[in-house]
Amino acid sequence: MSVPIRPDEKPEREYGGRLRKLSFEPGTLAVHQKPRFTIEELKAALFSATYSNPKTVTVKLPQGGTVQVAITRAEPRYEVDKTGEHPSDSPVIFHEYPDWYLEGWVVDGTATPSAQGLRVRMIAYSCGESPELDDMYAQVIPTYECSEGDVFAVSVSDD
Repeated sequence: MSVPIRPDEKPEREYGGRLRKLSFEPGTLAVHQKPRFTIEELKAALFSATYSNPKTVTVKLPQGGTVQVAITRAEPRYEVDKTGEHPSDSPVIFHEYPDWYLEGWVVDGTATPSAQGLRVRMIAYSCGESPELDDMYAQVIPTYECSEGDVFAVSVSDD
């Protein structure tokens, strides 16, 4: 189940298509938030989880729902920083620590062989000078295809 944009919400339009380039689906909300997990917790969720005892990370979804997500995919994304007056002529610099593209399943006990559970995608940003994560977008992966439109984002509080 995806979460469509509701007319009474005031999401921000994500200009430039940055989230679309990162595989976020248009027409549904991406939640901008502070990560509620550390790199060590992410490693545990990815490498120390078992089927009967999943290690999870905490993620807030649209409409304020906080869920536990079992990570099934983690890809490092090294941010390129072009410096100088004319970026096209500048040397390319890669930040020391990567950002992370993540996917996983919501662990809530309702998924069965005949009923698919919610899948979540995230992009978690490191601060560049440390491996720790300081910013993130999360989105429920829609169960339908939608290739048109913008990605919208809402911010949630840190409570």
